[in-house]
Amino acid sequence: MKSVNSKIVLCFIFFATLMTYAQDGRVKEINKLLIKIEEGLSTGSVDKFSGYFNSKNYLSLTNGPSGYYSSNQAYYIIKDYLSVYKPISFKFTSSVLDTNSPFAAGNLRYNNNGIRGSATIFITFQMIDNQWKISQITIN
Repeated sequence: MKSVNSKIVLCFIFFATLMTYAQDGRVKEINKLLIKIEEGLSTGSVDKFSGYFNSKNYLSLTNGPSGYYSSNQAYYIIKDYLSVYKPISFKFTSSVLDTNSPFAAGNLRYNNNGIRGSATIFITFQMIDNQWKISQITIN
């Protein structure tokens, strides 16, 4: 009986360890993606993260479009937005990554015709074909 209990406990520890490593790997992947997004939004270079757009992305932009767009449309909509609201800086301020639908939020500081402003950007991710993709971007 002790042998069976010991095996059950060892199996539980083994699988718990595997789950922890898998989650750590997922979080590392998303962190790499967050760095690319942060660099891209800081400089207005959508190219740095556009390869991670989902085939259908929900966009909601202040004084701009709102709805579902293809990855190509999302690229141009975000690029146009950043050409009007020229980024000064962008930094993620919060994130929840250890979930099936990770998300992050950050603060964009921009210049619009000589007037400085700020906006909150909220981004949601989705696992598609074993790769994290951007599924939603909201700019308020």
